[in-house]
Amino acid sequence: MKTERGKGHKFILRLTIIACLLFLTGCWGKKEVEDLAPLLGVGFDQGEQPGTFLVTEQFARPKKDSSSGAEIEDRTFSVEASSVREAFEKFSEVAYRTPFMGSLKVIIIGEDFAKSGDFNNILDFFQRYAEFRRSMYLVLAKGKAQDILNLKLRSGLLPAMAIKSNIEGGDEISVFPTVRLGHYLTILGTKSTAPIFPVVESVKSREGVEYKEDGKDEAGEIRIHGAGVMHGDYLADYLTDEEAKGYMWLENDVIHRLINTVDLNENSVKFGGQVLKANTKYRVKVNNDKMEIQYQIKTSIAIDEILGPQKQLSGLEWVELVKQAEKDFAKVIEKECESSIKKERELGLDFLGIGRHIEQKNSAYWKTIKDQWEAEIADFPISLEVKVTIHHSGMSSSSASNSGGEGQE
Repeated sequence: MKTERGKGHKFILRLTIIACLLFLTGCWGKKEVEDLAPLLGVGFDQGEQPGTFLVTEQFARPKKDSSSGAEIEDRTFSVEASSVREAFEKFSEVAYRTPFMGSLKVIIIGEDFAKSGDFNNILDFFQRYAEFRRSMYLVLAKGKAQDILNLKLRSGLLPAMAIKSNIEGGDEISVFPTVRLGHYLTILGTKSTAPIFPVVESVKSREGVEYKEDGKDEAGEIRIHGAGVMHGDYLADYLTDEEAKGYMWLENDVIHRLINTVDLNENSVKFGGQVLKANTKYRVKVNNDKMEIQYQIKTSIAIDEILGPQKQLSGLEWVELVKQAEKDFAKVIEKECESSIKKERELGLDFLGIGRHIEQKNSAYWKTIKDQWEAEIADFPISLEVKVTIHHSGMSSSSASNSGGEGQE
């Protein structure tokens, strides 16, 4: 009896499993990777017709004769449209593969488009559409975004991928901000802080870098240099290289930096070095019955280069020289930070996020000034303290001109 009952249970179990399998959808609606067109970059410029903008999309296409899936060719389209959805529909009509939006790496805002005040409107689509990720990068183009995406690079990389690589390698120099979509939307939510974008531009030979390579004389390079400050969704002004560097110090965004004292005129000895570690803290406190913010920057620097000493230095002289290097590096950092603070006061736009710091530390006081904060910025007290420690001074205790026989055979 037990055996027959057990067989009946097994039969019912098998029948149930078969029924479940019949109702499973499986992968019947899947799309193969080779049937998709991965989107890498999108650029926005002003359109010729009123109420339109020029959208440029850069897709990746795997090379047919490549054994490596990492090798891709360029497929870049431009179309004029009155909305982002309309532009994507037009692209879909001419693309022989289904566009895949989840692979988007960078959004490029053209200079004229950034000045038009339409930027936040187009971002609404990227914020709502489920395939887009908040981790994509936002950059501002010097000139047209279309020109950047159509640039032929000497490296052979697609411009969208080159921009992504430059941004992700930016920690090595820490001279421009990194802005992702999610970060930008957060800054917009604070209302008191003015958004800031890194600026990307094309660089030809004799524009800062001289280069020569057979068969690639017409190609260029992409450089991320300085930053742009937004007032709402309007481009208000650009930050110079020095002002952008000051922003990085005050925002505690310096990971590594190459730094030199060549521009200082106080001393005949000049130093070059690299930042090994940096930390910026701030305090909001009352000073003489006035609220102020105090920045404290501490950094460790390794000396890479010394220019100027023409004699062999004693041990005591070398110690004094290293102390002088600490002072000179601190002056460079102070100069960069003061330049950024001066720009903030001139613009009346809080791209340094000082209002955000005040709100976090003293919300009661912030409520009394937040409505007139842009007017308060010009005179709000800001103090700065920079402390530099020389981690080491290289492999020699003298310069090459007075090495005193430190070399080895």
